[in-house]
Amino acid sequence: MKNSILLNFFLSFSCFLFFHPSTFCQNSKGDATNNLQVVSDEVYHSIVQFYEYDADIPLDARIANKQEFPEGNREKIIFTGINQSRVPSYLILPKDGASSHPVALIVDGIFGSKERWFDDKSWPKGGLVTKALLAQGIAVMVLDAVFHGERSAENDYTGPTFKPIAFRNMVMQTSIEYRRSIDYLSSRSDIDTTRIGMLGISIGGLIIFQLASIDSRIKTAIAGLTPQIKDPKVQPIVSTTFANHVACSSFLMFMGNTDHWYTMEEARQVYDLIPISQKEFIEYDTGHEPPIEYVEKVSDWFAKNLK
Repeated sequence: MKNSILLNFFLSFSCFLFFHPSTFCQNSKGDATNNLQVVSDEVYHSIVQFYEYDADIPLDARIANKQEFPEGNREKIIFTGINQSRVPSYLILPKDGASSHPVALIVDGIFGSKERWFDDKSWPKGGLVTKALLAQGIAVMVLDAVFHGERSAENDYTGPTFKPIAFRNMVMQTSIEYRRSIDYLSSRSDIDTTRIGMLGISIGGLIIFQLASIDSRIKTAIAGLTPQIKDPKVQPIVSTTFANHVACSSFLMFMGNTDHWYTMEEARQVYDLIPISQKEFIEYDTGHEPPIEYVEKVSDWFAKNLK
């Protein structure tokens, strides 16, 4: 409780700093018609400390059950996150006989759950993505985010929250719990943690920008249909806070040209902030839903960049 109070105090104070003229860097395009804000390095480093966590807290991970699929073997894994949470997740391993596998961590969008990544017809075409990755010899891990899936009980079974501060904290906690999942994967001999990729769609894309900036264990990342949210209360989680600090080896960003959560000009501005050379931008003819074409692109990207 004490940590939550301190977090809310600091981040609320930071919202003032975000709009003080001396704390901002200029957008790369300098377009006064949009309100995308890029924070200074000072503010960025102040925010980043709240994505840290006590790695000495035991994971207390256990395999709750196992299930065999044609494409791979799935384990349901429960581990300790933060704020006394227990995080349900799925890890599915390819049936290719390899002793160790690269892994893709998947972060779903709002209202998503780990179950969607075993359903071909779900909003993210999750089953198709999972099967395509397994066929490439890549393990897949997906968590239930805070207030999502099996964790709706954390919010009195009402699902995710949209109140700005609670939403911000929900996303930040989920981000940290993905870091904890990497800690768990590091304990397994059948996962090669030098070859970790991440895929996030919609709100999941926010977490991709965060962790591609913060966590050096991520080798390659894909962010898709990432909303550009301009409420200062959520500045600590938005892509423009993290984009110019992305430090993974390669980064793919795909966006939809009729998505109501951003303009294509805004999307390009975020992409231009990413400082690494191995990056790619794809514009799909879609709104806020991944097109079928992205399945092959994601699979090929990870196959190439997790070698």
